[in-house]
Amino acid sequence: MAEDGLKLEFGLASGHFFLDEVLFSSVADACMRSGNLRILWDQLEHVWLKHPVPITAATYGSMMKAFGQARDAQTVKHLWSKMREDKVKLTPITLGCMVEALVANGLADDAWDIIGQLWEDPADRETINTVSYSTIVKGFAVSRQHSKVVAIYKEMKERHIHCNTITFNTLLNAMARCGMVHEMPQLLQDMKDSNPPVAPDVVTYSTVIKGYCHSGDLDKGLELLNHMKILGEVQPDEVLYNSLLDGCAKQQRLDQALRLLEEMKEVNVPPSNYTLSIVCKLLGRSRRLEQAFSMVASISREHGFRPNVQVYTCLMQACFQNRQCQRAIELHDHVVSEGHCCLDEKAYTVITRGCVQAGALDKAAQVIRCAFHLPEHGLQQTQGQPQGVELACIEEVLAELGPQSLLAQALAEDLKEHCNITLSEASLQRPRQQQSARGFRQRGV
Repeated sequence: MAEDGLKLEFGLASGHFFLDEVLFSSVADACMRSGNLRILWDQLEHVWLKHPVPITAATYGSMMKAFGQARDAQTVKHLWSKMREDKVKLTPITLGCMVEALVANGLADDAWDIIGQLWEDPADRETINTVSYSTIVKGFAVSRQHSKVVAIYKEMKERHIHCNTITFNTLLNAMARCGMVHEMPQLLQDMKDSNPPVAPDVVTYSTVIKGYCHSGDLDKGLELLNHMKILGEVQPDEVLYNSLLDGCAKQQRLDQALRLLEEMKEVNVPPSNYTLSIVCKLLGRSRRLEQAFSMVASISREHGFRPNVQVYTCLMQACFQNRQCQRAIELHDHVVSEGHCCLDEKAYTVITRGCVQAGALDKAAQVIRCAFHLPEHGLQQTQGQPQGVELACIEEVLAELGPQSLLAQALAEDLKEHCNITLSEASLQRPRQQQSARGFRQRGV
């Protein structure tokens, strides 16, 4: 493709080809599909400076989208300016491509400014729709600019921009992310008051319930679930139940969580590994380790899936919370020997810190050796590339062992020799109390 593009460029420069709108669109499409944006830009400059041909709004939109995905916001802006300068008739799709490209590059404010400029021209106003506004709302939600989320929704209402279910869900999600739970009831009322009314779907309910649970108001989330069941128009799904279960876990409401699990079974909503992870956390904190093990086994078997690394990590964390360090190590060896799940760096960091908190410093050193595939650890070792342990966690272990201990020195030497990991003397000589406090703050899954 690159060679063909260069040949075409040479042909254009020498006048061998007559470049028209269709040919340029084809060249641009081929460059974008193959990722040759440099060649595309060269062709654009050639067209603009030497062989002017009309470029359609659709082609401009595709190019802005491509350069946006390449994280080249400046070129996106240049294309937009050039398109406006050449008075190319704007379409809602082209505007949507430009807005999406800017927002994806963290320039939601710039996109909003352009919307404001277009609104002043009656000829361009008709290209502004709910899609472009929703994209900008997402951008402000990601950057947690809650005041702008409110402001842009107010503007949409003033300008009578029709909001559909997707728009309202986007706004609700933005409010949830920005901690604006108090704004949600009014938005739900606005859905009902729309003309025609906008019906909430399962995403609407899931988003609102997740917002309530994240803000610590589990009871309102449960009330909304009951409201859903009374209306009977929308059936709750696994995502919705997981949000409620996560809320139960944060508030240590085990009985309520178990009722929700039973309800999921009654309404035929299958749990997932994410569901199991939440259950493991809650049961571990509630000192019901045996129930955690049995539920992982029974639920995964009943629904035909294997527990993943997140589930096993939570289950090992539950072992440490119940002061069963050796059982966590045995679970590690079982998972590795089964070979169905590959433990990652986070899992090994959890195991290592758990051993430290249990006072099993020699075992923590062995876990680090196992994670890096170093000799003399006595654990089941994973296949393939070693997953390792977070550097801060290694420093904690060595500091707890004491930099002068033979165990710490041997581990530090092997890490340097086999893994090219060099630890500073200062990091290993911090007070043990400081290291332990840091490990406590960072523990958890």
